[in-house]
Amino acid sequence: MNENLLVFNGVNGATGRYDLPPKSASEIAAAARGVPINQQHLTDLRIRVDLDASQGRHYGLREGLDPKDLAQAGWGVIFPAGLDPTSLTALKEAMRPLLDHRKEQAAQQKEHYFKECSGELGYRSGQSKGDFLKIHGRGAGPADPDKLPYYLLIVGDPDTVPFSFQYQLDVQYAVGRIHFDDLEGYHRYALSVVEAEKRGWSLPRRAVFFGTANPDDQATQLSREHLIAPLGEYVRQQHTDWQTQIQTSDQAYKSDLAQLLDADRAPALLFSASHGMGFPMGDARQLPHQGALLCQDWPGPNVHQGPIPQDFYFSAEDLGSDANVLGMLAFFFACYGAGTPHLDDFYRREYVDRKPVAPKAFLAQLPKRMLSHSGGGALAVIGHVERAWGYSFLWDGVGQELVTFESALDRLLAGHPVGSALEYFNSRYAELASDLTTELDETSEEFQNVVKIAGLWTASNDARNTLILGDPAVRLSAGEQVSADGEREALVDLINRSVEQADAVPPEPPASSPQPEPAAPGGVAEPATPVGSPAGVDYGLIDNFRNAQAKMGDALGEFVEKLGGFLGKALDEATSLDIATYVSEEMDDVKFSGGTFSGAKLRALTRIEIDGDTLICVPEEDGELDTELWGIHMDMVRQAQESRAELLKTAVSAASNIVNLIKP
Repeated sequence: MNENLLVFNGVNGATGRYDLPPKSASEIAAAARGVPINQQHLTDLRIRVDLDASQGRHYGLREGLDPKDLAQAGWGVIFPAGLDPTSLTALKEAMRPLLDHRKEQAAQQKEHYFKECSGELGYRSGQSKGDFLKIHGRGAGPADPDKLPYYLLIVGDPDTVPFSFQYQLDVQYAVGRIHFDDLEGYHRYALSVVEAEKRGWSLPRRAVFFGTANPDDQATQLSREHLIAPLGEYVRQQHTDWQTQIQTSDQAYKSDLAQLLDADRAPALLFSASHGMGFPMGDARQLPHQGALLCQDWPGPNVHQGPIPQDFYFSAEDLGSDANVLGMLAFFFACYGAGTPHLDDFYRREYVDRKPVAPKAFLAQLPKRMLSHSGGGALAVIGHVERAWGYSFLWDGVGQELVTFESALDRLLAGHPVGSALEYFNSRYAELASDLTTELDETSEEFQNVVKIAGLWTASNDARNTLILGDPAVRLSAGEQVSADGEREALVDLINRSVEQADAVPPEPPASSPQPEPAAPGGVAEPATPVGSPAGVDYGLIDNFRNAQAKMGDALGEFVEKLGGFLGKALDEATSLDIATYVSEEMDDVKFSGGTFSGAKLRALTRIEIDGDTLICVPEEDGELDTELWGIHMDMVRQAQESRAELLKTAVSAASNIVNLIKP
């Protein structure tokens, strides 16, 4: 690899110039030398390298277990610890179809092979991967589902659960992430995955390799020649039971991509390589269009000057309501194709502070829309966080190097879950990052090979930053028995009706920004801002009751007036909910009087206002959180919420029925 090949797949939409101009190997090597080393993470990387070398395998699951079988590998979900109980309940209920489905699969033989990590077992702000694993009784080494499941789904935006945590956890586990702007997005994605799997939804075995080669643009011409075309040809020769389609250059316009996604039969696998759109911090288009795919419509850097018009790139807004992405799996090789960090990864030792590239870390809108599409969501999108580099598929002294991509595709097409298939990228990251550290540690700067260091750093970053948006346990929906044309309409109709009937999936966005952490042991938390009502708990009761009152009028008479007064009092008393948990060693001494227990010790307390504001006091035992008692307490909180809601629903419904019965 010579210094002329150090080009990047990203264009600044505000200026029309490259998001990061071509860099020399010396410049990149200088940036690599400035990266601080996390010694604990480096140890994990080297353990992985040793395991891969000694056992000849390329996945993080313990030897002897099948990654294609969730009953052997396990499945878990990780929520932010800072979610208040109301918001957490809302999120879990929105995802209930997927959680129940995965529990049924993973907990067939061992119940703990399905695990929900929330509250004190969830991700806490600033927590390292090592600290998180310690809570679950795990250290370095292969994934052991007896301690923590192999497939792990992070739920939350990367400003709350950082990309760095996902990168580190991915070294040992098969990790995916979802984050949507409202609870309906979570519900739609969950239903799309579950209904597609349960009903045997199957697309034709068709793989499309879509790659631009813009004029006078070295980056896309290299990716067409050394990534898209050879990968497509590899699949065509090695997987003859698949129909392989290669679309480059004059078949890679925005309209071509739109046609692929709007076709009657979308491909089961879409692999694209292009520039990803980048926008400077403060630009109104950064959040909605960052990571959008720049298509062949762009005439290249020499012909087009100035801002890039939206006509040149494909964004979430271009994915129409009639798009057909149900059951699809996509791989976007493009800068910011999966997401954008808050701070720039390309920096030098002398930088005191890393340069911010966005107000906060966020996921790209295009994959989010694909996963939660109203016509049925895609299963998963593999994409890149930050910039993508040519060293992903080119290597100094070797040229084209595609074995990581080929191996991942082999696994996908053989029916492996996407998390298992991406283990080749994790192995590549571990090996390259370990080699880079050795190179920097064992040689002085004047004797270092800058081209080698540049290659190791950019290639390891590329492998590390390639991640899964979606459930890591999904697999390609393709087979010999292709679903009939009418089955998609029926399936989409089923999903839409389920969403409409879920009257407790409101439009408020859950966890779009960090929420307050649970109180420290023995303390009381500040009131938390509600982020949507729990599914199955309807907090629209007050409005419903007021509407019923408006219908009453004078004709209802004294009975209805008394009934209204009774219901009003009930609503007033239900505006707050107190749940207390007591313990006692001598149950015979316990008495209940005046709403409290005597002869027992108060150990946990939760107060929830009807608008969602929450105060909690957590139990402490010898300076540590009593997790067992806290789990029992939170179960009682959930049951109390559901009971209150059902009681009020019944009361308001009764009032409304009486009004309708006797009104003139």
